[in-house]
Amino acid sequence: MRSQHLHRPLNQLALVGLLAGVCSTAGCINFAANLLHAIHGNNLPAEYEGLQGQRVAVVCSTDQGFGGDATTSILSNNLQAALSMNIEDIELVRQSEIEQWLDVHGWSDSDYIEIGKGVKADQLLAVQVSNLQLKNGQTLYRGQADVTVTVYEIPGGRILYRKQLPEYTFPNSGGKPVTETSENKFRSFYLAVLTRKIGSLFYEVDATADYALDATISSF
Repeated sequence: MRSQHLHRPLNQLALVGLLAGVCSTAGCINFAANLLHAIHGNNLPAEYEGLQGQRVAVVCSTDQGFGGDATTSILSNNLQAALSMNIEDIELVRQSEIEQWLDVHGWSDSDYIEIGKGVKADQLLAVQVSNLQLKNGQTLYRGQADVTVTVYEIPGGRILYRKQLPEYTFPNSGGKPVTETSENKFRSFYLAVLTRKIGSLFYEVDATADYALDATISSF
């Protein structure tokens, strides 16, 4: 297992990278980096450490199904990057391999266990996002969604871990005026923060980082 002094920078870099990906200015990127590098200690352990050393398929779904929309694509790619960076000896099934299997066997008729068996995964990480909203009224962007995270054992089919995140909201108060950004850009930002929350279930993160995240909303 990685030492504590190596683990914290990796988690910070992962979040900085995701935030930087939706920032349009160097000042925004520097703000995010400086903010996170200023945080020290208070690491929270993972709730589930069983992904280490496993071949893992990541499958995200929304109310529209397994794929084909921006939310599932962004979230899947974000999680692949975060898990790869922070979990030792994990082997991640390529998203293209999962999509190819679904193309052949059907996007609507398949279930998680079938997908996991089809791509020869040891475990499948399923992230179900429902009731996604990106606006608070007509004037502010503020993300909210019901999220269920489940880890399935493949091929046995039993549930190894499950966590529900009801009405996960970012930012916790206020929001980003619709005149200052686009919906696509805010979606990417919200999903970057959601990735950090989901990732913290599987690898150690700094507990104080969540308190600083709301401050980034004014800088992208």
